[in-house]
Amino acid sequence: PAAGTMEVTLPAAGALSDVAACSLSGTLLTDITIPAGATVAIQGPTFIGMDGGASATLTIQPGATLFGSAGGDFLSVSRGSEIQAVGTDTNPVIFTARQDINDEALGTNLVSDTLRGQWGGLVLNGFAPINACDDATATGGTAACQAAGEGGTGTFGGDQPGDSSGTLEFVQVRYAGFEITAENELNGIAFQGVGSGTRVSSVQVFNNADDGVEFFGGTVNVNFLALNGNADDSLDWTDGWVGNVQFLLIDHAIDDADQGIEADNNGDDNLAQPRSNPTISNVTIIGNEGGDSDIGILLREGTAATLVNGVVTGGFADGAFDVDDAETFSRIGAPTPDDLVMQSFILDDDVPFIEEAGDPVDLSNTFGAAQNISTDNATLQADFFPGPAEQAVAVFDTSQLGSTFFEAADVIGAFRMSDTAEANWATGWTIGIVPEAVIECPAGTTDASASLGIAGSPQAIVCELPPVIAANTTLTAGPFYAITGPTFVGEDAGADPAAPIAGAASAALTIDGGVTLFGASGSDFLAVNRGSQIFSNGTSTNPVVFTSRQDVEGNATPASRGQWGGLILNGRAPINACDDAIAVGGSVDCESAGEGGTGNFGGATPEDDSGNLLFTQVLYAGFEITNDNELNGIAFQGVGSGTNVDSIQVYNNGDDGIEFFGGTVNVSRVLLTGNDDDSIDWTDGWVGSLQFGLVQQAAANGDQGIEADNNGDDNLAEPVSNPTLSNITLISQQRDIGALFREGTGVTLVNAIITGFQDGGIDIDDAATFNNIAGGPAGLVEPITIESVFLDNTNAAGAVFNFDDAAGDPVVISNAFTANVVEGTQDLSGPTFVTGAPGIVPGPVISAVTAFDPTTLGLEAGAFLGAVDGADDDAFEGWTFSE
Repeated sequence: PAAGTMEVTLPAAGALSDVAACSLSGTLLTDITIPAGATVAIQGPTFIGMDGGASATLTIQPGATLFGSAGGDFLSVSRGSEIQAVGTDTNPVIFTARQDINDEALGTNLVSDTLRGQWGGLVLNGFAPINACDDATATGGTAACQAAGEGGTGTFGGDQPGDSSGTLEFVQVRYAGFEITAENELNGIAFQGVGSGTRVSSVQVFNNADDGVEFFGGTVNVNFLALNGNADDSLDWTDGWVGNVQFLLIDHAIDDADQGIEADNNGDDNLAQPRSNPTISNVTIIGNEGGDSDIGILLREGTAATLVNGVVTGGFADGAFDVDDAETFSRIGAPTPDDLVMQSFILDDDVPFIEEAGDPVDLSNTFGAAQNISTDNATLQADFFPGPAEQAVAVFDTSQLGSTFFEAADVIGAFRMSDTAEANWATGWTIGIVPEAVIECPAGTTDASASLGIAGSPQAIVCELPPVIAANTTLTAGPFYAITGPTFVGEDAGADPAAPIAGAASAALTIDGGVTLFGASGSDFLAVNRGSQIFSNGTSTNPVVFTSRQDVEGNATPASRGQWGGLILNGRAPINACDDAIAVGGSVDCESAGEGGTGNFGGATPEDDSGNLLFTQVLYAGFEITNDNELNGIAFQGVGSGTNVDSIQVYNNGDDGIEFFGGTVNVSRVLLTGNDDDSIDWTDGWVGSLQFGLVQQAAANGDQGIEADNNGDDNLAEPVSNPTLSNITLISQQRDIGALFREGTGVTLVNAIITGFQDGGIDIDDAATFNNIAGGPAGLVEPITIESVFLDNTNAAGAVFNFDDAAGDPVVISNAFTANVVEGTQDLSGPTFVTGAPGIVPGPVISAVTAFDPTTLGLEAGAFLGAVDGADDDAFEGWTFSE
């Protein structure tokens, strides 16, 4: 045994065998070192040093394991003494339960999702200030303000903010926690009046029966803190804690959990000083959707806090963020040093802000866009790592937090931008967080490597999607994923979300960045049914790729097209083309069947949410079933504005690049290259927006850059197509028409470059469409506005052909659109995505055209012509494909 310990044999108990180990117990009054790799039993209440008496230091070397056998077995560091538990990233110090080290029925190094409360836990007591004094006459923050820890774990508190209780580094605490009474419980780690001289870094509490970590006052700082599987609150503070935390991961187990963060000042005196006021940056809090997680972050009893760069997701039963008690609300917006701050967060929950009757502050109005608070869906990759939604939130500058403790943050959430599932700050020394790098087919898919193996890559794993994805499924990077035949996410739940089709299964398909899905024939397509969602979570460096089997096997060429079906989203947003002739456009009865048997779409829910497509490529798709029944690269069929579409590419599609069949969806940063028919197509009443759209047609392929309709059977059908387009570049190599507006559509087109089309830069057909031009024969129905456009188009004879003013047209369109509409010779340069096409960066000639301010249309800033703002604009770099 190590000096200062004794050797004991713990007798067999239940399924546990005898255990021979060194033992710590009682009060240790001399310095003790636990050597690397040793196994030591904690027997009963065990104190390092004596409060008010002899001090001691317990040193624990890497790889040592200390264990308890019952709730009364805990280790407590007394004031004036220290623990020096310093592991490594490959050999942590472990505090755990006897069951975990047993070598029989429960196995060695047990990782259990439900084992908890098997021993007491770890307690550090210090001399730092607190505000909950056992002596009612004492003043908070003074030497006289002391308290007795729960469970007889020692006395704490004082007036020494820089006090040191030692070091915890690369330390795990497993299966601890014990409820002595309902208000007297042992946490995984209790920091009781612990000072800032204590170093705490790379610490995990796993499966505690009570709180993971609780701070009772004090000033201690922590970085790289992992709290997973804990049964009560993961992070708790009270009694005046004023420390810092950076890089905090909270992950709730499915079976048990309460709050992610539960934060108080003082339950008896909400205004007690010193007031709880920690600063926390880079936190990810994940609830147990379908379990019993209560609230993501609960602030109450007068606490202040600064919370920045965070993500709350995973489905909390009561909501993501809540504030209780008048003294806590008084911190919101208070011009004092101890106000309540939240900035740069995603709150991904059905109830992002818990608003209760009588609350003096409306949280959703207080914490909004000005604070970079997003209530959109989180897009975490491999469960924990930042995806496109996280990367899109403006990061709070941690240098403004006034402490050198914080390192610069490059993304919100608990992990850095460079962290991956294979290499991150939690790798190697934690359990239950970062899985071993095993490539296998995820639940909901089938390993079809034997039948669908990839030629030239015999070791590749191929996971086949089922015909109907009926339960939530996540596709992780590693395998290939085969789309075989018509494949649907969920079953069609009907047009009315308030009265879905009985028994229809709804599901969410989540696709992590770096995933490749492929089809092998025109009948292989992926369609998202109404009531279900797709979350294609590519990143700027790891896009999601939908492609053909030929491409995966290295056999696709620049001429390859139509090698598989494509991607279809079906939603419940309004359309005007009703299969039922008596239905009213835009009503819940106005539905339509998608081309190629791709599903029903339409309804009366403009804000319907089909999920998101972020940094996503669709390559070599499209298939003509009949002349009027074709699969596009991406078909948005009745898709609602709740759907987030940003940074998508369709390359070498056999039909249109993207087509909007009604709906209200808005899209941005769209690259359409080498497609065979029209690049952008809309019909049936689309009223969304498209900003930063770049079209480059191949020399031998492509029809219109834009082909736009309202309704071919009834040009005046309502709702009338009337989208808003800004920052559009359309480049052809002597193909058809740049922008063709017909069949009654309206449109707002601003900040566009249209060049290289032989049949005209802009054309308008059909009387109902001309009616939409100011001064047209019947006046405005849904107006056509065209401003700030540069045109350079010639016909086969080399004559300028920027407007197709045909004989008999009721309006001369070259005269109708003159607001900064300029004809000239384009001077595009810079990157090109299609061989032979000009570049995409406007030169001085184009840049001299006065741009339209798209923010007046409710769009992003972009007062420049075309899809890119100069040579330094990297919006299409990194995630796109080119020949």
